[in-house]
Amino acid sequence: MAVPVYSADIVAQARRRRMRRVWLVVMLGIVVAGYTYGALAERVEDRNDLLPQWLEAVLLGTVFALASLPSGSAVLARIFIPVPTFLLYITVLTGKDPPLPYYAAFPVALAYAAALTVLSAYLAEVPDRSRLGSRR
Repeated sequence: MAVPVYSADIVAQARRRRMRRVWLVVMLGIVVAGYTYGALAERVEDRNDLLPQWLEAVLLGTVFALASLPSGSAVLARIFIPVPTFLLYITVLTGKDPPLPYYAAFPVALAYAAALTVLSAYLAEVPDRSRLGSRR
């Protein structure tokens, strides 16, 4: 089977497009980690976690970034987003001052977990064509 030969311009354009997507995913992972760290700092009670707060935030941001990469292995990383995110935010919402009632905290934490999972699935999708500015 013959390997297609592309011009240097096409290869460079594809490389820039991949790097932009990777940078976007890395930046969003940092944003998720920062938002999570800020949310964890809001908790007043239940601070006897297995991991330090900063490590929990970094792990969630890293898993989000890995799940958002446009590769086949992103599905494996996406498995680890919903349950830990739900548990983390349910403890944040019920442990801050004043605590959110459980009947309200449950759907909000569920919405956070669903939003991060759906966003990572959307970002991991390899587009058939450019989303904005397409000439096709």
